[in-house]
Amino acid sequence: MLTNGEQKIFIWVDFTPETEIAILHGVQVAIILDKEVCLIHHFTKGNGSADSRLAGLTVPIGEILGQQRVHHFVTEQPLSKVLTLLAEEFDALLLVAHKKNSRELLPQLPHSGFPFLFVSTPQNPETSYRKIAVPVGYMKKSKDLALWSSYIARHNGAKVTLIKTIESFKEDNRMVMSNLFSIERLFRNFSFPSEIVESHTSTWKIQKAALEHALSFQHGLLIISFTYSSTLIDRWFGINDAFVISHAESLSVMCINSQRDLYTLCG
Repeated sequence: MLTNGEQKIFIWVDFTPETEIAILHGVQVAIILDKEVCLIHHFTKGNGSADSRLAGLTVPIGEILGQQRVHHFVTEQPLSKVLTLLAEEFDALLLVAHKKNSRELLPQLPHSGFPFLFVSTPQNPETSYRKIAVPVGYMKKSKDLALWSSYIARHNGAKVTLIKTIESFKEDNRMVMSNLFSIERLFRNFSFPSEIVESHTSTWKIQKAALEHALSFQHGLLIISFTYSSTLIDRWFGINDAFVISHAESLSVMCINSQRDLYTLCG
């Protein structure tokens, strides 16, 4: 039974073969952040067996995390309402799903105050969270991405690579440096390694540049901000979220909605 009171990593379950991959990653992130886990299944038509099937999936997870730290939740409410419910009533910190579910879930991210993590690597998911890439441009949302990277890095000894933009206008460059200064000040509170890499590109193209750099990790995590107004030109140049997720290969991709107040890590 789903209860509130403790922050949870929610794992999207649609009972396809890819569900196992999402569970592996969700459990790994829960171990890193020391959080509870909840399996969630969403349906639009009656599915009387979903609850018992989810309950069955919680058993082996409970052997790893402890049965009291594993929950399941079945709902047929609209996703926009479900996301608010998960955050406000059940302390959702993150939603983990397979990349194939991104087409369904990504349009719902504007309704969410917690990030979505899209995964695909079927083996050794722990390797996906030891190297983290974060794009840093002139927009304030860069600091939200860096904050989430610090959550993973400080609890997992991961290395964070900040992919920095170079802007044509002086004021934009000043904002980039201001964001970078704030991020470095945050990172100094912890002991994980970090580095700054010059991307030689503008904020407009920084997500693609960060993707290209992160692909050199083979396995790793790329954290990006949700793009609200993706245009035909964005899609043509491959700088929208869907392109990044579909071309991320073995990378895990975390998408953050920076236009809502984010629920932060406790503990």
